[in-house]
Amino acid sequence: MATITEHRNGDGKRSFTAQVRIKPFNPSSKTFHESDFASRPEARKAAVAWAEALEKTLREQKVRGGVRADVASLSLRQLADDYLADPETRALATYDERERQIAWWVNRYGATKALEFPSPVLLREAREALLALHEAGTVNRYLAAARAMVNFGRATGLLPPNLVWPPRLMLTEPKARERFLDDAELGRVLDAAQAQSDLMYAAAMFAIGVGCRQSEQLRARWGDIDEKTGTVAIRVTKTDTSRRAHMPPAVVEALKPLKSGKVRPLPGAYIFADSDGEPIKSHVLIDRWEKVRKVAGVPDVRWHDLRHASASFLIQGGATLAEVAHQLGHLNVATAKRYAHLVPGAKPAGADKLNEKLSARTK
Repeated sequence: MATITEHRNGDGKRSFTAQVRIKPFNPSSKTFHESDFASRPEARKAAVAWAEALEKTLREQKVRGGVRADVASLSLRQLADDYLADPETRALATYDERERQIAWWVNRYGATKALEFPSPVLLREAREALLALHEAGTVNRYLAAARAMVNFGRATGLLPPNLVWPPRLMLTEPKARERFLDDAELGRVLDAAQAQSDLMYAAAMFAIGVGCRQSEQLRARWGDIDEKTGTVAIRVTKTDTSRRAHMPPAVVEALKPLKSGKVRPLPGAYIFADSDGEPIKSHVLIDRWEKVRKVAGVPDVRWHDLRHASASFLIQGGATLAEVAHQLGHLNVATAKRYAHLVPGAKPAGADKLNEKLSARTK
């Protein structure tokens, strides 16, 4: 049963602490201050409502089973720690980004009870705060990260399996934006990157020359490179597939300064690594990229746009959509059709042979 205890505060106002004890769950309590409500009765009413709702949830879970004893007292911070430490989470190709997204939720709501986190009011408030910082697509990714954390809690018994994630939270995203580099911009970007550091120059060259995703690039190892064939194995991908992509000789050359002295890094070592030999964090790369693009005079070019630039340069050089799809790791050619407009009316491979056959009929 729940107990409501009234306290006199130093300012003369009252607060009400609601405590719920339902075996076999650990006791849970929450305090409601009069100053946070319109009146003292309203504060007490909120304490009673909270206790009744929690009692109902715990009694239901007692019958169903499958949740931990500390489900009522578990904080969002504790849920986040377990979620980020889970092997399946750590195996995500986008783990660094996910970790950064979850950190935002923890910094803002870490002390909140995990049971109370999936509240429409709380999550809509958070969405508005995120919108002040990011575009709709990025806000949706933060919301998706929070939902994945809650789903993890439901699947592992940290949260009740019937806990509902509020509907209609996701924002409508504008049509995908695509920004390409022209030859002059490419030159300025590479000059600015080279002026900043060998690592940023090599990273920019790799991104444009190989066209892989940022998460794929940061997990690439020296042993993935085959200089004889001029290729690099892309083993960790968004689509859970592996491929071997072409790597231009200029990119191989740009990577050489990353090898310390005369000692070749171990094959298993990461190419783009920090001082501890671990892959550099996504936010570190982006922070450095912000400076590069400012110096290069292309403030609207995101790191992901280097991937678009790779595709556009390949197509302008005569690559087919199928070849671009393979190089960039698209599951099908249809995804690469977004680049077809770059060379409208371009002569397809085999056009000359077809012309020869047709010309033979007119002779």
